[in-house]
Amino acid sequence: MFYSQIFRSKQQSMFDKLRKLLVYQQIGKKNFAGSLFDRFVGLDFILDKCPGSTVLDIGSNEGLISYEFAKRGSKLIHGFEKEKDMVKFTKRLFRDIPIENKFVRADLAISGEEFERRYQDILLKEYDIVLFLGVYHHLKYQMPEKNLHDLVELLLAKSKKWFVVRTNMLPEFESIILDKNFQLVSSTPAKGGVGLLHIYEKKVDVDSGSPFFKGG
Repeated sequence: MFYSQIFRSKQQSMFDKLRKLLVYQQIGKKNFAGSLFDRFVGLDFILDKCPGSTVLDIGSNEGLISYEFAKRGSKLIHGFEKEKDMVKFTKRLFRDIPIENKFVRADLAISGEEFERRYQDILLKEYDIVLFLGVYHHLKYQMPEKNLHDLVELLLAKSKKWFVVRTNMLPEFESIILDKNFQLVSSTPAKGGVGLLHIYEKKVDVDSGSPFFKGG
């Protein structure tokens, strides 16, 4: 019941909870840039949109950010991460968390088409929120640019409402995001060891009142 107690506790700060979890599991491996505090900078805007949301976390690391989305009211979270130990830790972290969740060890350095094919039994058609935090600049050196941009396009197609990305390489592919009828609604400069954070909202079709996605 360790995780359930932490999840329900109102006494400790989020960061104290997460530090205790890391010590408890003896991860001992830093698999991200910047401090834990840095990684949450700028996310308050989207965390406020959490209640009742579905979330896709690409590059979920050890699950600490997904955990905060769960704590803030998301009803479903799917995460994909290449590091086995990180996925193992995330599954322990979420073991007694009372929301639907699934975290999978996955090769992220593949095209969007191949990603969809491999994980079609897990992926939803759409998610309210798609997180792509601190991943792009790593994948850039692991796969052809065409395949990487194809993956970005898949994630945009999966984004029903919000697309959240952190990287200092945004200028390389922001045109793809804007071309798919997303608009920038929040921007947080790079800080410490983490990059620029942009949060995009899918534009609404004024006639139908529904998010509008331009294909092609």
